[in-house]
Amino acid sequence: MTAAFGAPGIQTVEEAKTAVRAVVEALRANAGCDAAITAAFLDPGFEEATALGIMPVVGFGRAGLRAAGAGGRRFALVTAGAAMEDAVRARIDELGLAPQLAGLRLVRAGVRDLIADRAGHRAEVLAAVRACVELDGAEAVLLGGAPFAGFAEEIAAEAGAPVLDGVAAAVEAALEARRGS
Repeated sequence: MTAAFGAPGIQTVEEAKTAVRAVVEALRANAGCDAAITAAFLDPGFEEATALGIMPVVGFGRAGLRAAGAGGRRFALVTAGAAMEDAVRARIDELGLAPQLAGLRLVRAGVRDLIADRAGHRAEVLAAVRACVELDGAEAVLLGGAPFAGFAEEIAAEAGAPVLDGVAAAVEAALEARRGS
């Protein structure tokens, strides 16, 4: 479900902070669900939602980053939202994945731009992914953010390395969390 309020696509740390209350309210309103995914790359409301203990909660960003760095491989991240770069790097460090980070590339398109015209930004996203592989030495590339959902499969053959979809990683983690509870 989409939160009842907040930005339609989180592009700043401030918007992520605003989303915390919306995430908690959404979780409380849907307490009968099997699991929840905080579906914004900085995982707003993850800690608060987890603390409620209502259901397993998966952080979209955390799940994608862990999948990208699985097995100790060097990975890169392609995402939108230059205003959140420091926060994204802090999250990578917090998860202990900074030594594996080969590169972080921010596309010029903002989150809302990608939502509005994904096909129009395909070439830019693919170029960023290729740069991660060819210039940064990434063994895998994570597309970080909900606007990239499905993009990984679409560009995988042209990328030169595995491309991971953060949405798919989060769904898999939620299914696993549910099986484990």
